[in-house]
Amino acid sequence: MMKVRGMLTLMVFGLLVGMSGCAEMAGTSPQRMINANDHNGLANYYTQQAQELREKAKQWEFTAEYYEKHPEPGTKTDSAQHAAHCRTIAQNYLKAADEAEALAREHRAMRPHGMIQ
Repeated sequence: MMKVRGMLTLMVFGLLVGMSGCAEMAGTSPQRMINANDHNGLANYYTQQAQELREKAKQWEFTAEYYEKHPEPGTKTDSAQHAAHCRTIAQNYLKAADEAEALAREHRAMRPHGMIQ
């Protein structure tokens, strides 16, 4: 179980590092927006991150359903364990999405008065 958590943590960390690397190349890195005090940009960034994380969760949930519907006879790990593992990953992505949405809300609240978007 600890091995699975470690791999999951590493995967999520890699995903977030990869996403921030892409944002860095596009000139919209969170650090640049923080330095520029761009709360609107940060709110949009975290909203986008939440959407991407929710899509990943859907993909993992689909994978879990696939394992349940297509059991593999003769394997060491049964399909229910594979499905449970995939659902755990999906739940972690959903938790990360919730955290990103909370950050987006916080930055929306910090926008200068009169800013609509």
